[in-house]
Amino acid sequence: MPTKPAPCEHCGFHYNCLCDQTPSLNSNVRIELLMHETEADRPTNTGRLLEAALPHCRRHIWHRKTPPAELLTLLADPAVQPYLVFPSETARQLKEVTAGYSSASYEEPYARPLHFIIVDATWQQARKMLRQSPWLEDIPTVALPEGLTTTYSLRRNQPTGSLCTCEVGIEILRALNEEENVHAMSTYFEEFMRAFEADRQHITTSH
Repeated sequence: MPTKPAPCEHCGFHYNCLCDQTPSLNSNVRIELLMHETEADRPTNTGRLLEAALPHCRRHIWHRKTPPAELLTLLADPAVQPYLVFPSETARQLKEVTAGYSSASYEEPYARPLHFIIVDATWQQARKMLRQSPWLEDIPTVALPEGLTTTYSLRRNQPTGSLCTCEVGIEILRALNEEENVHAMSTYFEEFMRAFEADRQHITTSH
């Protein structure tokens, strides 16, 4: 029986390295990934796709007793406008928040940059994280458009219609009218799903 190849140290795949498919997007959108500590090493995690492709996407590992210092510093900065991407009774619609805004606005000296915080975890974990993070209570929330459907199928027992982290990032890019980046990121996500399934079957495929 053939020996299983070692995983790529960057993308983690054994048979279908995804590194040469990673786009380098020209975008100023700021995404802060609040990543559950168990997500960092999960092969099904899609937040890392946003990290790899977007120049201003950072991960902040969530621990119940130790909030991420870099994210706390950001939230305390009056020069930025953070939004927690999570449904709530008081959540504003994403299009409402981004209306009249564009990624280019970040380069204007008078602009107050938008920073979108995405909880990178399962829905069950995400709800628990928010309950146990009082430092997020005063951060305004933003909701994605209704009626979205996911093509992510690598995890079970998630709410119907919920999006994975990468898909949430794509919707943020779409709301900022970055259509070229939406296309590039969507293609990258599709390649990830294809590579994951092929790797699971121990199959090497051509791009």
